[in-house]
Amino acid sequence: MSSDVNPGDLAIVGYPFLPIGMGEHARSTFRAFRAAGKTAGLLDVADQKGEVDADLDRDFSPFLAPSAAEVNLFCVNGDEAARVIETVGRKAFDSAYNIVYPAWELARYPECWAKVLERFDEVWAPSAFIRDAIAGAVSKPVVHMPLAVDLKLSAFLGRRHFGIPEDAFVVLFFFDFSSFADRKNPAAVLEAFERVAARRPDANIHCVIKSRGGSDADEAQLALEARLAALAPRAQAIYGDLSDNEIKNLVRVCDVFVSLHRSEGFGRGMAEAMAMGRPAIATAYSGNLDFMTPQTSLLVDYDLVPVAEGAYPHGDGQVWAEASPEHASRLIEQLLDDPAEARAMGARAKAHIRQNFCVRAIGQRYVDRLAAIRG
Repeated sequence: MSSDVNPGDLAIVGYPFLPIGMGEHARSTFRAFRAAGKTAGLLDVADQKGEVDADLDRDFSPFLAPSAAEVNLFCVNGDEAARVIETVGRKAFDSAYNIVYPAWELARYPECWAKVLERFDEVWAPSAFIRDAIAGAVSKPVVHMPLAVDLKLSAFLGRRHFGIPEDAFVVLFFFDFSSFADRKNPAAVLEAFERVAARRPDANIHCVIKSRGGSDADEAQLALEARLAALAPRAQAIYGDLSDNEIKNLVRVCDVFVSLHRSEGFGRGMAEAMAMGRPAIATAYSGNLDFMTPQTSLLVDYDLVPVAEGAYPHGDGQVWAEASPEHASRLIEQLLDDPAEARAMGARAKAHIRQNFCVRAIGQRYVDRLAAIRG
C-alpha cells in the first residue's frame, strides 16, 4: 500500500481504506474528481490500519501519495482535525490551501471543534443542514458541497449470499453500535416492522438489520437480538464488517431502506438505496432532505425532542427528531400493497440521484470551486 504518486496540486486527506462512513466520504470524493477529469493524490492518515478490502486496495492504492499538495481537501471530522494536521505536518499544512470537509449531525456545531476548523482556509459542508450548523460557528467561508453517491459494484451478489428469503418483501436498515446508536435509532425501525408484522401475520415480509461495532456483552445488542428472535423467521441480523461490494449489494437486494434516524449529516444509506432504484423511508429531518423529496421518497413525521444526556457528543441543550414508528409502519405497508408504485418511486429516486448527485455532477461542482479559489 505505497506508491510514488506525486499529489501535484490536489490531495484528498482521509481514510480511503476504512469501512466507515468517513472512509466512503473520502472514496466518493476521489471518484467524483476523477469523473470530472481531475486526478488527486490520496493521503491516508488513519491512525490504525488493519486488513484492507481487496477491491479498495485495487482501486485506491495506485493513487496513494507520500505528502500533502498545494491544495488539500481533508475528509475528516472536527474532533480528528488537529491530529490529522500534525500527521500531515505543520510546514506542509501552513504552505498549502487547506479545505476541511467534515460531517456533523446536530443543529449547532461544537465550539471546541469550530476552533480547529478555523485553522483551515475554508469549509465544505456535505449538506445544507451541516452548512447551517457550521456557518454560525466559524468565520471562514462555508460552502455547500453535497457528497457524490457512487455505486460501483465489483460483482453481483444475490439474496442467497446474505441468507435472505428469495421471495419476501425485505426491509433493510444498517448502523454502527460504536458510533452512538441512539442517533441512528434502530429500535424505532424494529418497532415499525413489528407493527406491520402484527397487523399482517400472513404477509411475506422480512426485516434485515445490519450492524457493526457491537459485542456479545453489549446490552443494546442483546436487546436487539431478543427483538429479532421474537420476530423469527421474519427477521435477521447481519453483524460485523462487510466488504464495500457486499454492503452495496445488500442494499440492492432489498425492497426498501428504512431509517428512523434522529439526525443525519448526509444520510448515505438512503441515498445509496435511491441510487439503486429502491424506495427509501426516512425521518423528514436533517441532511437527508438534500436529496429526499416527497416525489422521490417517503418521509416520516417526527417531533423535535431534547438530546438525552450522554446520547451524543456536545448534545447538551440541543434537539433532534423523534420519528413516528406508526407513520413509518403505514408507509412500509403502502409500498407492500402497491408494488407498481414502489417500483415507480424507486425509478424516480434513481433518476433524481443520477441527475443531481452522481460522481460527474458533484465532481464538476468540486472542480468549479477549485477554479474559483485559484481565480
